[in-house]
Order: sequence, then structure tokens, then C-alpha cells
Amino acid sequence: MILVIAREPLSYFRPYKTYFLAIYAFFNAFPISQLVLVFYPEAYLIRLTTQAFAAAAAVIATLWGLLVTKLYFYPEKFSLRSALANPRKPMHLAYLLYLVPMVFLVILTIADPTSIDPSSSRQALYVFDNTYAEAVGLSSFLLSVAAVVIVAFTLYSFVVLSRLRSQLRDRDVRGALRVIARCFAATATLLLFGYASASFGYSLLGLVHLVCVILLVVAVTAFKRPTFLRAFLGLVPSLGPNPALMRGDQIVLIYGNDDAKITPIARFVNEGVNQQNRVIYYHSNDEATAREELSRNAVDVKYNLTKGNLRLPSIDSLYQGENLLDEEAAIGQCQELANETRALGKNGLRIVIDYGDNTKRPYQKFVNHIADPRWATSDHFAQVMMTFADRAFKDEKATLDLLKSKVPVIDLTESTDIFSRTVGLSHDEVAGRKILLEYDPLSGYEKILRTLATEAASNFERVILFTRKDSPIYSAMEDELGLKMFVLTSRVSYPKVESENVVLIPAFDSSLILDSMNKTIEAYAATPFTIIFDNISHQIFTLGTERAHSFVRQGLELMVSSRITGVFLLNYPAHDPKTVSMFENLFDLELVSRPGARIPEIRKKLSLTVQ
Repeated sequence: MILVIAREPLSYFRPYKTYFLAIYAFFNAFPISQLVLVFYPEAYLIRLTTQAFAAAAAVIATLWGLLVTKLYFYPEKFSLRSALANPRKPMHLAYLLYLVPMVFLVILTIADPTSIDPSSSRQALYVFDNTYAEAVGLSSFLLSVAAVVIVAFTLYSFVVLSRLRSQLRDRDVRGALRVIARCFAATATLLLFGYASASFGYSLLGLVHLVCVILLVVAVTAFKRPTFLRAFLGLVPSLGPNPALMRGDQIVLIYGNDDAKITPIARFVNEGVNQQNRVIYYHSNDEATAREELSRNAVDVKYNLTKGNLRLPSIDSLYQGENLLDEEAAIGQCQELANETRALGKNGLRIVIDYGDNTKRPYQKFVNHIADPRWATSDHFAQVMMTFADRAFKDEKATLDLLKSKVPVIDLTESTDIFSRTVGLSHDEVAGRKILLEYDPLSGYEKILRTLATEAASNFERVILFTRKDSPIYSAMEDELGLKMFVLTSRVSYPKVESENVVLIPAFDSSLILDSMNKTIEAYAATPFTIIFDNISHQIFTLGTERAHSFVRQGLELMVSSRITGVFLLNYPAHDPKTVSMFENLFDLELVSRPGARIPEIRKKLSLTVQ
């Protein structure tokens, strides 16, 4: 279990890993004391190991109290020294008072010889074997002090973690805190019960230790479960600069024809049902057509309709008639759907409203209706995508500009293949490929990646960027829509969330970078997305050519899915042709960005052209 914690790189509790490791290590004192009692029943050894497990219990309680207090204060610093330096602060005083029974427990076992009876005359009935064997006698006073330690151990962590959980939004982290606290409290209570019963002539320690091991395994599982990536990656890419809409809770999509609109709609629907959301698609066609279009784009319509995950009502039912008559009724219906979906226990609600080429005069009032924040919910439970044919705004550029100023708008007629056109391919030819972008630092290559990110966002594909703050890519792409950024830095030794869209990870820990890639791939398994790694040259200079080659190969193996477009950058003038060729052999497609060239040179592999 200690190895599992030590090797888990992405847990929310990673910064406190040392405390968990120490707590688990000190738990070994309990079975060790029993092994001594069975195999080396010398009085002085029994007394010594009993004192050791009492001290271990006090240390565990002390570390656990320190850990939960640190969690409570995070991101502020907290330590025993700071508590002693400022004991008048309520939480500092609470922790110092919490330590009193632990200190007293250790002193009692050392200063009072009568508190421990190691004599061989002390016997206990092993209930399941129905046999008597030697047991350690503990005085009633010692057991009372131990009980006080258990009560403090349980109540202090319960109160502190309850206050902490009320401040946390991440459901997994809240659940993990609850599980870990309950497992530790149950373990401590069982151990007290086991040793107390042995003192009174009945031993259940074998069963108690078995149950405690199971509880500790459960606690380790809870340690691993909440990853910072879940909260960081989110459910929807950030598609707008407005802080109220940073998670894309209201999105407007402009499309040229029905074939163009259905791909992003299908992805929005598929992602929703795969994440246990309820999805309502108000279509502007007949239901049979809507079913056929979604089915053609990999949505299991029949299954999700049967399970209640998907509904396909007409847009007329939303507005209670044609021509978008009752605007308040439409918003009210969506609010009722959100309440109903919560009652069903779903993780969220997604609503697609296809207006087709329908708009309503006066346009300003209609735009205000579309941008009304009541469509979504403040806790991001409900998310709404509204789609319009481009002909709905024909000769109404001012209306479209007004709409873009109020909500995030993705215009599929402008940017769905801006990168693909630049390199002379279609979006489908580029999607899912593993691309090596060989660049000269003077070529302006960062503009190429900006077009790639824009195209991905326009196709509702996420972009994950691994870069460094001193890279031109960082400054060129930090404001791109839908972008999540892993910044490689030597400033941290474990992953640390810096902002909503930026996580810092250790630059020289290849296994952690790969694990971040893997967790990202798992999180976005149901949807196409792009991973950009900037850059291979940095890995070559820091790790060496062979290790960098192994790193890139492992990264590409993780991205084997055709849903993942992988782009790796290589500063080709910085390496000899042999090194460049070694990395080229790993990729489907090579792009070369040279100084003075308006577009990158493309090199197609046989696997790309032969289908």
C-alpha cells in the first residue's frame, strides 16, 4: 500500500504524500507487537513493543491531525511551529489542544510501569479458535486515555474535514476526504476495541487486524481516485473570454448546411450521454431525420432513448408553437428540465436547440433572449448549445456581431478547416494523425499552431498543450479558446494547478508527463481532441537522444486512438540529420516550417495516402 501511494503521481493528495506514507508505516507497529507476543514472549520485549505501538498510535494521530489541518489551510502554510508561534489563532489552538491526549498517552506508557502487564500469567480466549493464549494486559486508566485519543482523532478530523468539504466543489475530492476520514476512524476504533477486549480476557485481534488492512486498502483507493486533472480538464472546453461563460455553458453555433452542423452536435450529445448527463435535442426537422443524422455520427440513439438519456422533441414544443412565440416559456421549460434532471440523479443536463434559419424581430430583443443567462445554471449543471444556419443572419451582420459580443459564437463557415487548408489537406485527413512539425525558430511556426487550435475549437475538439513559459508557443496560444495547458517547469516537484487552464508539472519527470497524457486521454476518451507537445528538442537536450526517443515513442503509443491528433514539435536546425530522421520515422506526417515560407512544407507517408 505504501508503494501504491508512493507511485501515484496525480492524486489531489500528492503534496501530502509523505504524511500518508508515514501514517501507513507507523501502522506496522500494531501487527509487530502481536508477532513479538506470539514468537518472542519475553517480558521486556512485550513491554517495549507495547510502548512502541502506543507511541505509534500517538504519532499517527498527530500526523493525521497535522495533515487535515494542512488540507484545511491550503494554499496557506501550516506547521506545528506556526501553531506554537501563534497559539491564539482558533485553528492553531484547536490543533494544540488536540495534541494533549497524544502526548499524555506516550508519557503514561513510559512513566507508569503498571499500565502495561507483560506477565505470562495474563491469558485471553481467542474466540474463533476457542483456545487460550498469552495476551498483553492494559490498565483501565491506559485504556481510558487511549479512548480519549480515539475520540479526539475522530472528532477533530470530522469537524475540520467537514468544514473543508463545504468549501470544495470537486465531488471526487469531497468523497475521498469522507472515505479516508471514515476508514481511519474505524481503524482506530477497532484497534482500541481489539486491545481492550484482550485485556479483559477475550481476543479478536486477528479479525481486527484483517478488517483494518481492508480499511487501509479502501483508504488507498480513495487516495488515488481524485486526480487534479478531473477538475482541471473539466467537461466542456473554455470557449469564451467572459468569466461567466468560461466553461462554455452557453454556446452558439453557426453552420453552412445540415451536414456541417451534425458533427459538432453529435459530439456534444455523445459526450453528454457518456458522462451520465441527460441530453435534450430540440430539432428543426422531423424526429426520424434527427435520429438518422445522430446515428450516422456514432450516437447510439436507440439505446439512449430507451434508457432516458436522450430525448428528441421538436423546437415547436419548446416555444409552444411556431415562430418562437413564447420566449419566457422556453426558458422556464429548460429550468424545469434542469430540476427534473437533478431529481433523476444525472450528472448534468445538456440541451441542443437547432433554430435552423429562424430568427425573430426585433433582433436586439431576440439576441438578448438567446444570451439570457437563465438558460444555464450557475453551478454549470446545465449547458446549452444553440445552432443557426448562416442564412438566418443573411444581410444582418449587425445582429450577428451583437450576438458574438454577448455569448461565445463558433462560426463553422469561417474556421472549421483553417489549418487543414494551410497544409493542403482536409480536416478529416489531419484528424487522428500523429504529426511532427519540424520548425526553424525564425519561421513564425507558432502561427501554424494557432490555426490548428482555432480549427480544433471550431470542430468542438479540445486542445491540450504541453509547453514551457519561455517558449514562443506559450505566449502565442495562452488565450486560445478551448485550450488546456500543461506547463513544464523546474519550480514544482508535483503537479500543481496554477489557474483554470494551466497546470504546472515537473519538466524533468518523463513518467509524470506521460501519466498526465494518459490521464488526459482517459478523461477525453469519448471525444476527438488534439495533444500538442512543445518540444522534442528540449527533451533531447535534457534527457539525451535515446531517452527522448523512448519518451516520444511511449507518448505516441498512448495516442494510438484515431480520435487523438498528436502534434510534436522539433527544432530541426538544432540537430544533425540522423537525429531528425530517427524521430521522423515515428510519425504519420511531417510538416516543415522554414524561414520565409508562407505555408509549411508537407511530407506524406504511405500510410496517409493509402486507405
